[in-house]
Amino acid sequence: MSYPHFDPARPDAVTENITQFAAGIRENLAALRDIVLLGVAPGWSYSTLDGTPEEPAYLFWAKGGEFIRAACTWGDTGGEAGNLTEAVYAYSDDGGLSWHPMGTYTITYNASGDVTSAVWS
Repeated sequence: MSYPHFDPARPDAVTENITQFAAGIRENLAALRDIVLLGVAPGWSYSTLDGTPEEPAYLFWAKGGEFIRAACTWGDTGGEAGNLTEAVYAYSDDGGLSWHPMGTYTITYNASGDVTSAVWS
């Protein structure tokens, strides 16, 4: 049996019988479990753009014509120096021609550089 990657087209109540529909749910739930546990989505590639290797301006995850982008802001003073302080996420389903906002993840640090809070907005 091959590994059942997450398939956004399944389950499909129009084209699948009840057994296929249930299998689609089961396989996608297992794939989502694996994505959460691994911290990566099999089949998606990762790249960076602009900035430096240590502090890239953008992070990209891509699979076919789908993209997720994080526009990154890095701290430059005190405990946040060199740490990611904000990531603004967006999704594209047309190869990056248009972007749909997903939200912003903001991270704060104490003077020692320890994370003190992280907020999704």
